[in-house]
Amino acid sequence: MPSGFQNDTNQLQAEMYRVTITMSNTTYYPTADSADNGGVTPNSWDAFASPPSSLAKGQARARGNMRFRNIVNRLTGLGDCQIRDITMDSAASGNTEATADTQSTRIDFTVAYDRPAMIALTGTLQGATALGNDVNSAAMDTTAKRIANEIALGIQATTTANMRVYNTSVSGGQQLPISVTATGMTAIQTLSTVAVTLIDESTLFN
Repeated sequence: MPSGFQNDTNQLQAEMYRVTITMSNTTYYPTADSADNGGVTPNSWDAFASPPSSLAKGQARARGNMRFRNIVNRLTGLGDCQIRDITMDSAASGNTEATADTQSTRIDFTVAYDRPAMIALTGTLQGATALGNDVNSAAMDTTAKRIANEIALGIQATTTANMRVYNTSVSGGQQLPISVTATGMTAIQTLSTVAVTLIDESTLFN
């Protein structure tokens, strides 16, 4: 009978991944007022010293918040995780943006999973069906590739929700219906703006 520790997909073997979403291409991440602008941002309008200068800018910020929420929903759908160390525009700038009107050109964050071995990759049975390839028809043969694909799907998701939006006509926040659509690019192009790198892994016995 074997003795000692044995690997199990349910044991804690934490992995951390650093994510970069590059949003500097304004064809892919439009800035003009529309349901496809706003980029991706965790920062709501009330995180700034001065609010958005117009309702359109307030709506754009809400759309960026919605896309970040869509990404979080996709990542938590893979398993329990933590999202930390968010930086905007550059790795040195911290979780800041110049103003509430600014649409950032880059977001970086770390996502940590305690049980990454339980995240399905291409070919893994999901019930009676095997998980397919990513949006570019390439095999997701690493956890990093699966994470990148989920992020791309989150950015691409068409969503409508009631959001707290800064409205200059009332000089304050107002609950308004906001819609986001795919940001001016195909799913394949979206995936090309997402980079995911494994930065740390460790085994914890439970």
